[in-house]
Amino acid sequence: MQGILTKLIGGFFFVADSEKNIYKCSIRGRIQETIYPGDYVEINKEELTIEDFYPRKNLLKRPKIANVDQVIIMHSLKKPEFKASLLDRFLLLVESSGFEPLIVINKIELADDDYKSQFEDYKKAGYQLHFISVKEELNFEPLLKKLDKKVNVLTGPSGVGKSSFLNKIIKDADLKTASVSKKLKKGVHTTRMVELLSLENKGWIADTPGFSSMSKIDLEIEAENLSWYFPEIAQFNNSCRFNGCSHIHEPGCKVKEKIESGEISKKRYDNYKEIYSELKEKEIRY
Repeated sequence: MQGILTKLIGGFFFVADSEKNIYKCSIRGRIQETIYPGDYVEINKEELTIEDFYPRKNLLKRPKIANVDQVIIMHSLKKPEFKASLLDRFLLLVESSGFEPLIVINKIELADDDYKSQFEDYKKAGYQLHFISVKEELNFEPLLKKLDKKVNVLTGPSGVGKSSFLNKIIKDADLKTASVSKKLKKGVHTTRMVELLSLENKGWIADTPGFSSMSKIDLEIEAENLSWYFPEIAQFNNSCRFNGCSHIHEPGCKVKEKIESGEISKKRYDNYKEIYSELKEKEIRY
């Protein structure tokens, strides 16, 4: 029988069948060192042992989750305050790892009427955005449709409401939540173990440890490739006077022309330049 591995605890492997019935299995051989939540496996239903696993289409590295369809990046408008530079770094981590990002903005109950205006840059760049209130359970249905029939991973800064969101959409989830530190205005970590949680539709979702800070980034990309992960910049990569234009200092740069005309967001471009500089410094050091 084929199933999907949902979690690993104390040497036991929990596998869900097509109807989401869970089986507590053991495993033989060295296969146990090579499978992760999200992997599709073959189990012996009588002996409750995992016999083999199927080729995966991808593997998220931090934390290790297999066959991911999309990564939900949750941020909040307030408490903690939204920072575009932080969202850009999460987007970069997700896209440079080869995954589809879905942006979710929580705590809209705390927002002014024109709160969506600060996200126009992301809409123009082609990103999917959902605005929700976990506290008041607003706008859940359109988002849940996006999670159906997919293996989803939920990430984002600590304190933005990830665990509270999962508690609302998953029956008996009972995940720990943490308030935002009043002193630091940052969340505290609540998630430890990686587990695929069953949605009421045919989807799965995994929570991941929150990040209280991403002021510096650790990426396996080179500075010269950074522009390919900013969609609004990437479309002009082959339109500049010089091949391999960094869009920083070269003359005849089409990207800088588009920034002057307002077609490309200056805020996003400023974040691009800051990250480009960090990557260059890292390359010089190593």
